[in-house]
Amino acid sequence: MIAETLSLAGEKLTLRPFTLDDAPRVQELVSNWNVASMVARIPHPYPDGAAEEWIAGHNERRAVGDSWPFAIETKKAGLVGTIGVGTTESGSMEIGYWIGEPYWGKGIASEATRVLVEFAFDILGTARLEAEYFKDNPASGRILTKMGFKETGEEKRFCLARGEELDCVTLELTAPEHEKAKR
Repeated sequence: MIAETLSLAGEKLTLRPFTLDDAPRVQELVSNWNVASMVARIPHPYPDGAAEEWIAGHNERRAVGDSWPFAIETKKAGLVGTIGVGTTESGSMEIGYWIGEPYWGKGIASEATRVLVEFAFDILGTARLEAEYFKDNPASGRILTKMGFKETGEEKRFCLARGEELDCVTLELTAPEHEKAKR
Protein backbone atom coordinates (compact mmCIF):
# COMPACT_ATOMS: atom_id res chain seq x y z
CA MET A 1 0.00 0.00 0.00
CA ILE A 2 1.15 3.52 -0.84
CA ALA A 3 1.37 5.54 2.36
CA GLU A 4 -1.45 7.97 3.13
CA THR A 5 1.17 10.61 3.87
CA LEU A 6 3.09 10.28 0.59
CA SER A 7 4.04 13.65 -0.89
CA LEU A 8 5.67 14.20 -4.26
CA ALA A 9 7.96 17.14 -4.92
CA GLY A 10 8.33 19.16 -8.10
CA GLU A 11 10.57 22.14 -8.66
CA LYS A 12 7.95 24.76 -7.77
CA LEU A 13 5.22 22.68 -6.17
CA THR A 14 4.37 19.77 -3.92
CA LEU A 15 1.70 17.14 -4.42
CA ARG A 16 0.43 16.05 -1.02
CA PRO A 17 -2.59 14.27 0.43
CA PHE A 18 -5.56 16.46 1.25
CA THR A 19 -6.64 17.09 4.83
CA LEU A 20 -10.04 18.26 6.00
CA ASP A 21 -8.43 21.64 6.68
CA ASP A 22 -8.21 22.03 2.87
CA ALA A 23 -11.99 21.89 2.42
CA PRO A 24 -12.68 25.66 2.57
CA ARG A 25 -10.00 26.33 -0.06
CA VAL A 26 -11.32 23.54 -2.32
CA GLN A 27 -14.82 24.99 -1.92
CA GLU A 28 -13.53 28.45 -2.85
CA LEU A 29 -11.62 27.32 -5.95
CA VAL A 30 -14.19 24.93 -7.47
CA SER A 31 -17.11 27.27 -6.82
CA ASN A 32 -15.75 29.25 -9.78
CA TRP A 33 -17.84 28.50 -12.90
CA ASN A 34 -14.75 28.64 -15.15
CA VAL A 35 -13.19 25.77 -13.18
CA ALA A 36 -16.31 23.65 -12.60
CA SER A 37 -17.44 23.92 -16.24
CA MET A 38 -14.20 22.32 -17.48
CA VAL A 39 -14.38 19.25 -15.20
CA ALA A 40 -16.82 16.38 -15.70
CA ARG A 41 -17.57 15.59 -12.06
CA ILE A 42 -17.87 18.98 -10.34
CA PRO A 43 -21.40 20.31 -9.85
CA HIS A 44 -22.16 24.02 -10.01
CA PRO A 45 -23.07 25.56 -7.71
CA TYR A 46 -20.74 23.49 -5.57
CA PRO A 47 -22.73 22.32 -2.52
CA ASP A 48 -21.70 23.20 1.01
CA GLY A 49 -20.08 20.15 2.62
CA ALA A 50 -19.12 18.55 -0.71
CA ALA A 51 -15.41 19.28 -0.28
CA GLU A 52 -15.37 17.69 3.19
CA GLU A 53 -17.20 14.62 1.87
CA TRP A 54 -14.83 14.29 -1.10
CA ILE A 55 -11.70 14.62 1.06
CA ALA A 56 -13.04 12.23 3.72
CA GLY A 57 -13.08 9.40 1.16
CA HIS A 58 -9.48 9.79 0.04
CA ASN A 59 -7.70 7.58 2.58
CA GLU A 60 -10.09 4.67 2.01
CA ARG A 61 -9.57 4.87 -1.77
CA ARG A 62 -5.79 4.98 -1.32
CA ALA A 63 -5.97 1.96 1.02
CA VAL A 64 -8.00 0.01 -1.55
CA GLY A 65 -5.41 1.01 -4.14
CA ASP A 66 -7.75 2.47 -6.75
CA SER A 67 -7.22 6.23 -6.40
CA TRP A 68 -4.44 8.62 -5.46
CA PRO A 69 -5.68 12.21 -5.22
CA PHE A 70 -3.20 14.94 -4.38
CA ALA A 71 -3.48 18.60 -3.43
CA ILE A 72 -1.30 20.81 -5.59
CA GLU A 73 0.48 23.25 -3.31
CA THR A 74 2.89 26.05 -4.19
CA LYS A 75 5.10 27.89 -1.72
CA LYS A 76 3.63 31.28 -2.63
CA ALA A 77 -0.07 30.47 -2.93
CA GLY A 78 -0.65 27.30 -0.91
CA LEU A 79 -3.36 25.00 -2.27
CA VAL A 80 -4.07 25.87 -5.93
CA GLY A 81 -5.75 22.72 -7.28
CA THR A 82 -5.80 18.96 -7.42
CA ILE A 83 -4.40 16.16 -9.52
CA GLY A 84 -4.76 12.43 -9.21
CA VAL A 85 -4.90 9.04 -10.84
CA GLY A 86 -7.56 6.41 -10.46
CA THR A 87 -8.26 2.95 -11.80
CA THR A 88 -10.70 2.78 -14.72
CA GLU A 89 -13.16 0.04 -15.63
CA SER A 90 -10.67 -1.21 -18.25
CA GLY A 91 -8.01 -1.69 -15.56
CA SER A 92 -5.72 1.10 -16.71
CA MET A 93 -5.42 4.39 -14.84
CA GLU A 94 -6.89 7.78 -15.63
CA ILE A 95 -5.30 11.09 -14.75
CA GLY A 96 -7.43 14.10 -13.89
CA TYR A 97 -6.82 17.57 -12.52
CA TRP A 98 -8.15 21.06 -12.03
CA ILE A 99 -6.37 24.28 -11.17
CA GLY A 100 -7.95 27.38 -9.60
CA GLU A 101 -8.44 30.09 -12.21
CA PRO A 102 -6.02 32.62 -10.64
CA TYR A 103 -3.23 30.06 -11.27
CA TRP A 104 -3.95 29.25 -14.91
CA GLY A 105 -1.16 29.84 -17.42
CA LYS A 106 1.64 29.67 -14.84
CA GLY A 107 2.96 26.18 -15.65
CA ILE A 108 1.46 24.65 -12.50
CA ALA A 109 -0.73 22.10 -14.30
CA SER A 110 2.17 21.08 -16.55
CA GLU A 111 4.56 20.53 -13.65
CA ALA A 112 1.95 18.72 -11.55
CA THR A 113 1.10 16.46 -14.51
CA ARG A 114 4.78 15.65 -15.06
CA VAL A 115 5.23 14.71 -11.38
CA LEU A 116 2.07 12.60 -11.33
CA VAL A 117 2.92 10.78 -14.57
CA GLU A 118 6.29 9.81 -13.05
CA PHE A 119 4.49 8.58 -9.91
CA ALA A 120 1.99 6.52 -11.92
CA PHE A 121 4.62 4.77 -14.02
CA ASP A 122 7.59 4.59 -11.63
CA ILE A 123 5.88 4.02 -8.25
CA LEU A 124 2.50 2.50 -9.08
CA GLY A 125 3.85 0.56 -12.05
CA THR A 126 0.88 1.29 -14.29
CA ALA A 127 1.22 0.17 -17.90
CA ARG A 128 -1.08 2.79 -19.40
CA LEU A 129 -2.50 6.18 -18.46
CA GLU A 130 -5.70 7.57 -19.94
CA ALA A 131 -6.83 11.19 -19.96
CA GLU A 132 -9.51 13.29 -21.54
CA TYR A 133 -10.48 16.91 -21.92
CA PHE A 134 -13.48 18.81 -23.20
CA LYS A 135 -12.88 20.07 -26.74
CA ASP A 136 -13.56 23.63 -25.61
CA ASN A 137 -10.63 23.38 -23.17
CA PRO A 138 -7.65 23.16 -25.56
CA ALA A 139 -5.22 24.36 -22.85
CA SER A 140 -5.71 21.06 -21.04
CA GLY A 141 -5.07 19.21 -24.30
CA ARG A 142 -1.79 21.08 -24.78
CA ILE A 143 -0.63 20.12 -21.29
CA LEU A 144 -1.36 16.44 -21.89
CA THR A 145 0.21 16.28 -25.35
CA LYS A 146 3.28 18.10 -24.03
CA MET A 147 3.63 15.22 -21.52
CA GLY A 148 3.55 12.68 -24.37
CA PHE A 149 -0.14 11.70 -24.38
CA LYS A 150 -1.48 10.76 -27.82
CA GLU A 151 -5.06 11.30 -28.95
CA THR A 152 -7.06 8.07 -29.24
CA GLY A 153 -10.44 9.44 -30.27
CA GLU A 154 -13.46 11.46 -29.28
CA GLU A 155 -16.55 10.69 -27.24
CA LYS A 156 -19.34 12.46 -25.41
CA ARG A 157 -18.92 13.03 -21.69
CA PHE A 158 -21.47 14.41 -19.26
CA CYS A 159 -20.48 17.59 -17.43
CA LEU A 160 -22.27 18.03 -14.09
CA ALA A 161 -21.75 21.79 -13.98
CA ARG A 162 -23.15 22.36 -17.47
CA GLY A 163 -25.76 19.61 -17.19
CA GLU A 164 -25.11 18.29 -20.68
CA GLU A 165 -23.07 15.90 -22.82
CA LEU A 166 -20.00 17.56 -24.31
CA ASP A 167 -17.49 16.61 -26.98
CA CYS A 168 -14.44 15.15 -25.28
CA VAL A 169 -11.02 14.18 -26.65
CA THR A 170 -9.51 10.95 -25.25
CA LEU A 171 -5.78 10.36 -24.92
CA GLU A 172 -3.36 7.74 -23.64
CA LEU A 173 0.27 7.35 -22.65
CA THR A 174 1.83 3.92 -22.32
CA ALA A 175 4.81 3.00 -20.17
CA PRO A 176 7.04 2.24 -23.21
CA GLU A 177 6.14 5.58 -24.83
CA HIS A 178 6.84 7.35 -21.55
CA GLU A 179 10.23 5.67 -21.19
CA LYS A 180 11.14 6.56 -24.77
CA ALA A 181 10.17 10.21 -24.19
CA LYS A 182 12.35 10.40 -21.05
CA ARG A 183 15.50 9.52 -23.00
